[in-house]
Amino acid sequence: MQKLFTSFITLLLLAFFLAHADIVDDYAPGRSGEALKATLCRHCRPSSEVDVARINEYQSLIYDSGNGIALDCFTGLPLHDPDFASTTLIVPAEWMKAVPGYHAEASIDLHNMLITEAATAIDRGQLPLGDRMDNYSCVTPPTEIKGDVARAIFYVAAIYPCEIWGSWGRGIFDNTAYPTLRKEWSDMYMLWHNDDPVDATEIARDNLRAGIQGNNNPFVTHPELADYLWGEKAGEIYRPTEGPENPDSPENPENPDNPENPENPNNRPTPLRKSYDSNDTYIYLYSPYVPENATWTIDGKPVKERASVSSLGIGNHELRYASERIKGKLIIEIRP
Repeated sequence: MQKLFTSFITLLLLAFFLAHADIVDDYAPGRSGEALKATLCRHCRPSSEVDVARINEYQSLIYDSGNGIALDCFTGLPLHDPDFASTTLIVPAEWMKAVPGYHAEASIDLHNMLITEAATAIDRGQLPLGDRMDNYSCVTPPTEIKGDVARAIFYVAAIYPCEIWGSWGRGIFDNTAYPTLRKEWSDMYMLWHNDDPVDATEIARDNLRAGIQGNNNPFVTHPELADYLWGEKAGEIYRPTEGPENPDSPENPENPDNPENPENPNNRPTPLRKSYDSNDTYIYLYSPYVPENATWTIDGKPVKERASVSSLGIGNHELRYASERIKGKLIIEIRP
């Protein structure tokens, strides 16, 4: 138990540090459809190899009910004997072809796993998780985890290439780079996603997985992504959900922290945003996540401190930064 507790604390610390980097906000804005999905595939894959021998231990930590006892995902009840519990893949490995690099990774991807009693896992077999479908036998998960399952399937569809699908997989996933999920299935999973939204428990479990294998499920950290790929906004340019206007926003011209306010006592720059309007004045090359001594380029041209919005024009622009420690890029959008 002491070993499990120590591992749990370690994972929490790793999750804390990972939470400070937002890959989706850095790369996804301004993209749509296939390009948006390809961006998730490129930047949101696992970055650390999972220790296969410890998968059940990881699952017990992730699904711990708070008293050291893991919960069966299909019943919500404590597992009778965690040592003999079974990890079941949401999208089974048997649905996948042996595509080098991807099949092995998908088979041990913690975002694609649930824990249950061994007998339940055997009964489920290779059947898809879904509501009853014509010509398909399905296993329907409990209502309270339908959204979790849907977001895991969205993750698998986005992270792994369409060439990997065979057997049962070809009934749910097609051979297109986008949308990859067949419409009857994506429609059903979108219903699950909307009816059972992300909650604090799912976020905590997602962060624990990220602490082990180095990546979050982007559909948990940014639930609105699913709508841009398979929902009502499919095909539209992705714009992260913006919070309501408030007088404390640094973008508010009356806020004393706004550098364009002559009464700004600290002359602090406004942090970079994902999008700007054409009537905005400047883009300040400042982010709390980027060292102050970093050099910047916009569309390949060196820029210092700030750039006028009018000099860039409507559309998407690529910003790159580099310092001795880190480098990166992000896309911003200037709207009419």
